[in-house]
Amino acid sequence: MIKQRQSKLHSNGVLFTIVTMLLVLSLIFLFLFNLLPVFTTQGEFQVSSAKSYIVKEHILIDADMNMKFSEEVAEALENGIPLTIKVEVQVLRERFLWRDRMVKESLQLFELHYHPLTDIHEVVNIATEERYSFHSRQDAMAVLGTIRGAVLMNKKRLTKIHQYHIRMRTSLDISRLPLALRQIASLSSSWHLESPWFVWAIALNDRDNGDSQ
Repeated sequence: MIKQRQSKLHSNGVLFTIVTMLLVLSLIFLFLFNLLPVFTTQGEFQVSSAKSYIVKEHILIDADMNMKFSEEVAEALENGIPLTIKVEVQVLRERFLWRDRMVKESLQLFELHYHPLTDIHEVVNIATEERYSFHSRQDAMAVLGTIRGAVLMNKKRLTKIHQYHIRMRTSLDISRLPLALRQIASLSSSWHLESPWFVWAIALNDRDNGDSQ
């Protein structure tokens, strides 16, 4: 009887050890699985510099943006899925006790296409329908990330008795993806690419102002 009990206890101990090892291995697997994105190419969007200046009563903007796709986003593009890049610019009047007042808001949408048969990357300005073709994705992204002399608004809409600042950001607009992919992208951090706001003050009597965050 004692031997049977000892044998049973030994069997239970072995079973407990096996279950514990399997649990530990499962936790290690989950930990390593969660670390996998660290070892894959991650995307990043950033406004690296921006400034505004006045020419003939109009406020113009120059900006440089870095847009790096994650592996999943780049793979979708190479498989013929068009990507939409969104550029938002806001002019706000500063207020002491209240939320800053929106004076002007501008939204620009650009589509990036890849045509496998011709190995051509194409950038489309959705508002104007202007199209530009490039032999490499790097060249297309360089153009997408460069803004020079974009008219923002008329200077007359601003007064010198108030303080104003501009903020700008760029992002990947997943709302314009095909429906099936949109649902997947909404759950994946690899598709949520958005730069922080880049903020700078407007000096109405200076030609060049900006390059601050």
